[in-house]
Amino acid sequence: MNITLYEKMVDGELQKISDRLWDDKLISALNVANFLLVNGKEYEMIEGRLNLDLNVFEILLVTVHSEGGVNRP
Repeated sequence: MNITLYEKMVDGELQKISDRLWDDKLISALNVANFLLVNGKEYEMIEGRLNLDLNVFEILLVTVHSEGGVNRP
């Protein structure tokens, strides 16, 4: 399945950070994971949307700061 990751910026804008093909094992891991590492940057998963028009699962992320806080708009 195609997965698209979007980062929600402080101003509310969405920035696409990744388009990837995930296998069943990675998709199953979404049930237990709350955080993702993408290109060395840590994100918290906020919500997901199954976009049937584009045949893609979209995941909304916010940045996790090195101090442990989350960049919530």
